[in-house]
Amino acid sequence: MLDPHYIVGFVDGEGCFSITINKNGEHLPEVRLIFEIELREDDEAILQQIKNILGCGNIYQLDYKRYDNWRPHVKYKVSNFSDIAGKIIPFFQRYPLQAKKQKQFEKFCRVAEMIRSKEHLTPAGIAKIKSIRYRDSLDALDAHVQWGAIETT
Repeated sequence: MLDPHYIVGFVDGEGCFSITINKNGEHLPEVRLIFEIELREDDEAILQQIKNILGCGNIYQLDYKRYDNWRPHVKYKVSNFSDIAGKIIPFFQRYPLQAKKQKQFEKFCRVAEMIRSKEHLTPAGIAKIKSIRYRDSLDALDAHVQWGAIETT
């Protein structure tokens, strides 16, 4: 059994708390929260242990064939809002992150509260979520910084 503090350190280095906003035709954009960790396939066992301790999510096999020297990867992903709100957020509130990922988590929590209160279903709420997502970004042009703040069309 992994120590919760080990998981926190692991997520500080390899995890991602994403706030996504997907265009939805003529309707308001869809806001989703995603927690994920992506590693090389030969590290899948650690993701399985983390998944078991957190008690939610799925592990997916990824194969980036377009890159010649890229090894297959695995991704642990939690996107179900009840799991995010009921398991992921409480875990990281009980065992706080220690590095800069803490800021990403704080934004994640603010948006989760907005989703819980249905603010994401209004134009004003969407605008506020966009503001939260981009506020305090280190460099809007840095793809690594934007990893946790993506918008798809």
